[in-house]
Amino acid sequence: MVQMAEQETARQLISEATKKLSEAVQGTANNLHSAKVAQAMLSVGNEKLNANTNHLADIRHEKKIDEKLRKLDERTARDKKRTAGSVVLHQILLPRNENFTEK
Repeated sequence: MVQMAEQETARQLISEATKKLSEAVQGTANNLHSAKVAQAMLSVGNEKLNANTNHLADIRHEKKIDEKLRKLDERTARDKKRTAGSVVLHQILLPRNENFTEK
């Protein structure tokens, strides 16, 4: 699934950025440059992760709506069948006044 791959990419980017930022703070790298790179990586990673999370939430919401619509369609079709059956049954069991004559 594309969303899962995007989430994994964002997580890896955030992980690498965290490592770079840690190195920059500890002084084991070119401090200012490493910190700026790590900051940019964290920003991009967080943006990707947030966008992906929002997209997945939208998909879940759409699926819930689709499921509700499907159930409503099924219920409507079932009600139509019941109503049609009742009309036919009434027509068979209850004679019309003009056709009904007492002896």
